[in-house]
Amino acid sequence: MRILWFTNVELNCIAEQLGRTIVVGGWMNTMAIQLSENVETELFVACYTDKDEYWDKKAHDISFFSLNKNSGVEYCTKIISYVRPDVIHIWGTETSRSYYAIQAAEKVQMLDHTVVSIQGLVSVYSRHYLDGVPAKLVYHKTVKEFIKNNNLYHASKVMEKQGKEEIFTLKKAKHCIGRTDWDYACAKQINPKIQYHFCNETLRPRFYESEWNYEECKKNTLFFSQSHYPIKGLHNILVSLSIVKQFYPDVKVRILGNNPIPRNFLERLKQGTYERYITDLILNNQLEENIEWLGRLDEESMVREYLRANVFVCSSSIENSSNSIGEAMLIGTPVVAADVGGIKSLMKHNEEGILYQGTAPYMLADGIIRLFKDNKTASYMSSNARKRALKTHNIGANFTQLVTIYNCIR
Repeated sequence: MRILWFTNVELNCIAEQLGRTIVVGGWMNTMAIQLSENVETELFVACYTDKDEYWDKKAHDISFFSLNKNSGVEYCTKIISYVRPDVIHIWGTETSRSYYAIQAAEKVQMLDHTVVSIQGLVSVYSRHYLDGVPAKLVYHKTVKEFIKNNNLYHASKVMEKQGKEEIFTLKKAKHCIGRTDWDYACAKQINPKIQYHFCNETLRPRFYESEWNYEECKKNTLFFSQSHYPIKGLHNILVSLSIVKQFYPDVKVRILGNNPIPRNFLERLKQGTYERYITDLILNNQLEENIEWLGRLDEESMVREYLRANVFVCSSSIENSSNSIGEAMLIGTPVVAADVGGIKSLMKHNEEGILYQGTAPYMLADGIIRLFKDNKTASYMSSNARKRALKTHNIGANFTQLVTIYNCIR
């Protein structure tokens, strides 16, 4: 069976050959290598690169083709015609690459043999982009934003515009792959006729190999893995941190990303509204000594952070199934997460982690304090979460299910 993938990122196995480092999309790389090693499948991957270049290469017995910002419907059609696949798999709906790929599949009359994986859904995310952000900041413009003529409201509208292409893609699709109650509901509301196939995600290999231990973790330390825009809820964790600090003055939160606090006036001029809001939350609540910024981390470093943390926090305003939560659960790091989107499909409240009302940072603080205070509860949830995650992210079962879906639509 010849399978053609369209992906939004370069997979690790081809990025290595190109001398590049990729820290996203690891779950696709794992599945791709499995397909390449399966005698019944032959894999071709058209992957987006941010470089202005075209190439076709081979790695791990997988044929790769590059897509760039200029690769539209016609180019995607040429790739399909060249590969002559039995199945087309479009990974994600969030970008123009999916929008072009679904039109190309229609053009060569392969919609019946095309499946779209739901990762996030920007058409829905856009409605939650500003959740928890003070209303006075929505239309505010810093000097940088005034010059570039954008702000938080504009950013939410850009996401809403992306969502229109996503809705087009899902309305065209005959088949989709999802894994949560939330993405099922959203997909069916967009396209009631779409055939929904369930398949969990396989995560990066290293996260299956390590197990969290309370005795070895750094007490009263939190790990927060995404911080670059409002949906990820950095503002929520900072509000909750100011509460936790009253009970645990030594609390630390280790955050992926760079310190937004400007070192001089020029750097402050370069800040956007959200960066400045985060800066003000940190300074006004005197949290500078309670935060450590980690920059970008590779897979091995991420594992070390999960093992080190007393608690992993996901304070997003919307998620489908957070891979970060999946990674934490696989390792067994106790999780406190906002009950938003598809999160409740991943974990059971008070058994495998703690869920809290997403608009209530004070309840996030309560969940953190509970786990800091009670190591037996933390260890109990850790054990249960790891058992659950090893089933959810079972490498063999998920591969078998994916191939079953391919055979169903070929």
